[in-house]
This record gives sequence, C-alpha cells and structure tokens, in this order.
Amino acid sequence: MNNHEYEAKVRGRVIKFPAVDGLTELELGSIVAQVEEKINKIEAKLNIVDTSKLAILAAYDFAVELNNLKQRSETNREADSRKVEEMVGSLEAALGAEAPQEK
Repeated sequence: MNNHEYEAKVRGRVIKFPAVDGLTELELGSIVAQVEEKINKIEAKLNIVDTSKLAILAAYDFAVELNNLKQRSETNREADSRKVEEMVGSLEAALGAEAPQEK
C-alpha cells in the first residue's frame, strides 16, 4: 500500500481506496464503515444479494443525501444573506436617525 491508498475490508473483500488529502486513516475508516453500513441496511430492507446492485443503490442513497444537504445549505445561505441585508438596513437607518442635523 502506498501513501495514495487506504486499504480496508468491505463485506469480506479487501479494497484499496484512494487516499483523500486532509483526511486521516481514522476518518477514512469511518467513511468506509458508513458505506458498509449503508450497503447492509439496503440489503436487509430490500433483500438484495447482488453486490453490484447494492453498491449502486448505496451510491445513489449517498448522492440523494448530498443533494439534500446542498439544497439545505443554499437555502440557509440565502436566508443568511437576507438577514444580513436587513441588519445592514436597520443599522444604516439607526445611524441616519442619530446623525446630527445640519443647520
């Protein structure tokens, strides 16, 4: 195994995963465990034994989760931007009201 691979056992098979910059082996192991857990849940729920189909369904499920997180993040970002604009407007109004009037 070189520095660009992470080796782990998934469903009884040793697989070499590409290393990911910034992630430790412990973090990579956690990710692989999540993949295996997802595969096991799908297998139990749908009673599928085809490993390829399970892998595709697990990838699909993770992609759906990622899409939902992206949408939620975008919604939160837009709400945050609106709130900041409201706060800036309130601050400008407050500062404008406190400014000394020229005579």
